[in-house]
Amino acid sequence: MLGCGAVVGLGGTPALAAEGSPTGLTTAGQACVTTAPGPFLSPGRLNDAQAVLLRGEYDASVWSDDSTADFQVWDVTEPDQPQDWSDRGGASDGHLLVQLEDPSRQLDGVTYGWKVRLVDGAASSPWSDTCYYTVDRSGGAAPAVTSAEYPPGDWDNAHGEIGTPGSFTFTPADDDAVSYKYGFYADNVSEPEQTIPAPRLGGPVTINWAPRAADYNSLTVYAIDRAGNYSERQDYTFYVRETRPSVFSAAYQESAGYGDLKYNVGVPGEFDFDSNVPDTTSFVWHIDQDGPSGTADADSEGNAAVMIAPAKAGYQTLYVRSVARDGAPHPERAYRFYVDNAPQVTGDINKSVTIGSSLKFHLAPRTGDVTAYVYWNEDSSSHESAKITIPADGAGAADLTWVADNTTENTNGVRVQARSADGTLSEARWLPISVWGAAPTVNRTGGTVVGSTATISVRTEMANVKEYEAVLNHDDATRQIVPAAADGTATFKFTPTKAQYTFVTVVARNAAGVHTDEGSTGWSVTDGPAVTSADFPASGSGKMTAGTFTFKAQQAGATTFVYSIDGTDQFQVEVPVGADGTATTAAWTPETSGSYSLHVTSRTSNGTRSSETYYSFTVAADPVTVTSVSPGTVAPGGVRTLTVTGSGFQKANYTALHTSDGSYVSGTITGISADRKTLTAEYDLTGAALGAASLDVQPDGYNSPVTLANAFTIANQSTPLKVVTAPVITGTAAVGSTLKSSTGTFTPAASAYTYQWAAGGTAISGATGSSYVVKPADLGKKISVSVTATKNGYLPATEKSAATAVVAKGPAAVNTVLPKITGTAKVGSTLNSSAGTWKPAPTSYRYEWRAGSTLLGTTASLKLTTAMQGKKIAVTAIAIQAGYEDGKATSTTVTVTK
Repeated sequence: MLGCGAVVGLGGTPALAAEGSPTGLTTAGQACVTTAPGPFLSPGRLNDAQAVLLRGEYDASVWSDDSTADFQVWDVTEPDQPQDWSDRGGASDGHLLVQLEDPSRQLDGVTYGWKVRLVDGAASSPWSDTCYYTVDRSGGAAPAVTSAEYPPGDWDNAHGEIGTPGSFTFTPADDDAVSYKYGFYADNVSEPEQTIPAPRLGGPVTINWAPRAADYNSLTVYAIDRAGNYSERQDYTFYVRETRPSVFSAAYQESAGYGDLKYNVGVPGEFDFDSNVPDTTSFVWHIDQDGPSGTADADSEGNAAVMIAPAKAGYQTLYVRSVARDGAPHPERAYRFYVDNAPQVTGDINKSVTIGSSLKFHLAPRTGDVTAYVYWNEDSSSHESAKITIPADGAGAADLTWVADNTTENTNGVRVQARSADGTLSEARWLPISVWGAAPTVNRTGGTVVGSTATISVRTEMANVKEYEAVLNHDDATRQIVPAAADGTATFKFTPTKAQYTFVTVVARNAAGVHTDEGSTGWSVTDGPAVTSADFPASGSGKMTAGTFTFKAQQAGATTFVYSIDGTDQFQVEVPVGADGTATTAAWTPETSGSYSLHVTSRTSNGTRSSETYYSFTVAADPVTVTSVSPGTVAPGGVRTLTVTGSGFQKANYTALHTSDGSYVSGTITGISADRKTLTAEYDLTGAALGAASLDVQPDGYNSPVTLANAFTIANQSTPLKVVTAPVITGTAAVGSTLKSSTGTFTPAASAYTYQWAAGGTAISGATGSSYVVKPADLGKKISVSVTATKNGYLPATEKSAATAVVAKGPAAVNTVLPKITGTAKVGSTLNSSAGTWKPAPTSYRYEWRAGSTLLGTTASLKLTTAMQGKKIAVTAIAIQAGYEDGKATSTTVTVTK
């Protein structure tokens, strides 16, 4: 249906579709455009499949459910060569669709036409309208950025200042840009990215922006084309002059959350102002909007030292502006500092405290006329307790005793404020506190069997412990209170009466009734049988020979043991309990090696069961030997049964074959002889290579297999395939290029092919695909490929291609960002060069510094001498990659000054 005749006459202006043809055509969700080039589409941005989706509609009442969609898609420059998408197209419930998922048939930059019809057997609808679209997969190179006010540069080339706007022009590298996405970054903060449309397709755009930070600033810009593709990123770096003065104060340090206790409200501290503006005559300053303010004259070097007395406590901000002789305004420096008038606290600072103990603090005033102190506790969630007031003595001081008890045990710290006679409160002093709950340590011996006694010993770190309280399984009826011994310890005894997980919780109390956190211990109590076995011990491994297990009852009145061994025929086996409360099982022989679990309960005469005991043990595999395989010759082409002779075979074995071509064929074991010296297994030899084969028997899933090499031969009477034409290599013999091999032709036609590439006649390890990427190690060698053809019932045939030309070097890496010279171009200084950016990334670089044609140096840096003064110097970065031509890129020049 997709023959050449079907598309005769296709062009840029299609004829109208006939009545009854599919309608409602869309291309990637957009309405059909009937003139080229149609919409520009980037498949990678359309959907998860990264494919163009073509849709249409039809009258489902006219066409049967067996109808199919016949989509034709073609390159408009080759209208007589439509693509066949019949295996991808679909028609159902009035909807037609196909998803064009093959990038090799949807090429970048190509305009395609498409149309569709319904086909039902010999009947078909008329063709639909022709729709057009153009594939655009790449956003292209990065746009250029220019700014007169803020040109690119380094520390020595700063311009403008904070708050002074500048214009930035974005110019695309390609003519299909519709918008630009950009964002500024400075002072470790990224401004939100913004998108601005181009004034016309491919047109430049100019934005205005004022810096918010001095020194390093950067701008990133992407051009976005009409298909939605982003260009490569443009990184534009520039520096903004720092014209705010520097501010420093040792007395009132910037951003500190604490204060120097020598300074306080009304206490002057020195603030140093250092201008960054030439010819500064004075500084204007103020604290917040309602604090002190003033003006300070600058000295000849643009500095001033100002004594400022803060008028209030807490956080506040000093704003300072330089004033130059010309009166030009410059931005303010904001200097945030903290004034601490909280009380001075000494004593048990930064100490942890055990519950039941206390901390002592001495409070001294740092504000006037202090008559009391207010304090409160805070927990880890900053929840505050009720505030407590304590009076001050005549000197305005007080002593605070803080007690760690059950009302304060979650305290994270205490805040203390001084209160003056007029009710004014100082800033709060933070006193971190850590309370240790002193949960008792609890140790147990015994009590693991119902009716036996557990002895519980306890100890706490709380001082002056009076007593301990212990409870078994949170049962109030078991609660015991025991006085503490002279050494602060206590002992409890509990007798568990049930088979279950059991635990004891313990708290300690002092004479004041303060209790510790809860300590605990837990263990399992059972009345299940005890299990022992000399043949199958719980530690170590048993053997694949007969052995027994011995059970001892721990349930009162037990008359019967009932046990099972998982994965065996030993299930719910009953054994009577002997007069001594024990019993030994009948002998049991494992059929396979590995890990086992035996579980056993006891039962009384009235049917009451004990808890279950689990007993895990391991059986080691016997050594395996393989001596012979029969028959000695086996035909390929189906499932074959082999008999393996040796010793130590078991059902847990694994068996496999390795044919002459190295293929792996897993086997299925169908039988093991009683003496474990014979194993039978089936192997599927469909498509198996002819020749000698090896056979593996693996003892179990953990040990290495035992292999019998050349165990038997896979052979038949078939004739070999014949070579008609040799394989042919296409592609360029250069490092980094991809070579492809045809299969060649054989008679009769082969069903499968394998490949082996060679360089200089030597096989290349791992190069066994139909294509090969030329490596640097192949440089100077000729490449060839051998193709082996196979077909069931025939012997394989191998044919070698003609060799390529001698492998040449690959193309040089492409420079995307030029190398850049940094440093001050003055005599005596050192210039440094970046390598620039290259695709692909080189393995190393060389450098050539030149003044005109004169070579000055060959390293990444250059020391400037007097002889270089006045010279224009550039550096060339040479990108080196083994097997490839060298890439070269030269920086812009700098002029050396004195």
